[in-house]
Amino acid sequence: MKPSIVDERSQSFKQQAKQRHKIVGLQTWHLNLNPSAMPTLAFSEGAAVPPQPKGHHVDWRGPFATQAGALMVEISTDKGLKGYGLGGGGLAGALVIDQHLQHFLLGQDPLDVVQIWDQLYHLTSIYGRRGLVIYALSGLDLALWDLCGKILDRPVYSLITDQPRLEIPAYATGTAVTDYADQGFTACKIPLRAGVAEGELGWEKNLETVRQARTNLGNDLDLMVDIYLRWDVDYTLRFAGSTADLNLKWIEEPIALDNYQGMAKLVQAVDSTWIVSGEHEFTRYGFRELLRCKAADMIQPDISWAGGFGECLRIAEEAAELQIPTWLHQAGTPWGLHLTACLPLPSMAETFGLATSVVDHGTESEIYNKLRPVPTEGVFHLDGKPGFGLEISTDLLDAYTVDRVIVESTG
Repeated sequence: MKPSIVDERSQSFKQQAKQRHKIVGLQTWHLNLNPSAMPTLAFSEGAAVPPQPKGHHVDWRGPFATQAGALMVEISTDKGLKGYGLGGGGLAGALVIDQHLQHFLLGQDPLDVVQIWDQLYHLTSIYGRRGLVIYALSGLDLALWDLCGKILDRPVYSLITDQPRLEIPAYATGTAVTDYADQGFTACKIPLRAGVAEGELGWEKNLETVRQARTNLGNDLDLMVDIYLRWDVDYTLRFAGSTADLNLKWIEEPIALDNYQGMAKLVQAVDSTWIVSGEHEFTRYGFRELLRCKAADMIQPDISWAGGFGECLRIAEEAAELQIPTWLHQAGTPWGLHLTACLPLPSMAETFGLATSVVDHGTESEIYNKLRPVPTEGVFHLDGKPGFGLEISTDLLDAYTVDRVIVESTG
């Protein structure tokens, strides 16, 4: 396996820097970025699980969802620079940073971003190799890369490549496919909510939904479907055969996590569309197993969940060696767009269309536009601002904060 460009490029960061910086502070904000969804996701304390048929795919997330949400990390230096990264893990992730990782981070040079990731990954082995802690580590890593760009006065993508893709086509995720086409998108992804437990009625609903979407889009736009783990192998094979005439670009996460053999069977058996996965996979080590099993035609690491900027680039490099493309999950963020600009194989960036809540004025649209830039005619355009190009006020973060942890150096 050839060396990663992450290692090659980062070795010269200190030689390029005009000043050396030291980490002196960390802040975290556990954010609720979608208040309108809280009742349906049962974020509120004391909410009860509604009755469900046997085998039903349960979306109810329970009170702990308030501890497992988006986590904004701010890392500040002794020269006054601030780096921002959006991870996950919520309050639980913030406490790991506060009670454990901050003791290692304070006093470090942000330009040692690669070494810091390796050391933090090993320091957190007691918590496991997936889930909350990797979510939190992702936020820390993104904030460090943001600082690297700001210290070197360059956009992060230029730290990795001299030939970035500065115009990135977007695809829209949601149900308003006609609106998305009108807004200039050339590809749309729709959710299919019915699973195995919903039987033939659910099956017919899925077919009706996808056929109507194809009718609304016409034949010139790409159409994808997101299953979110609701099906099994037989159901997916039946669906792929029944929709072969619709020219679907991919079927996303159709079966349960960790069923690499089942996914490999689908990849081998289905020729009409890609079988894709990886949204819920973590680090290069998890993705190596997925790739070894040939369990995806395309992978979808999430830069805010799978380990951060450098780790997701490593994942994409290893996949590219096998001619498997990487399309980041939720790539339409400042962090995701910079990584998409320098992926080894070209891809599109996921966004959620130009919904009313984004177009309207007010705090909600302001934070949404900060964290999810709006494409123009279906295309994202990257600028040359240092770091990830993100500056965000603490007042705005406070307005959407569930919990907050502040760590400052005493030295």
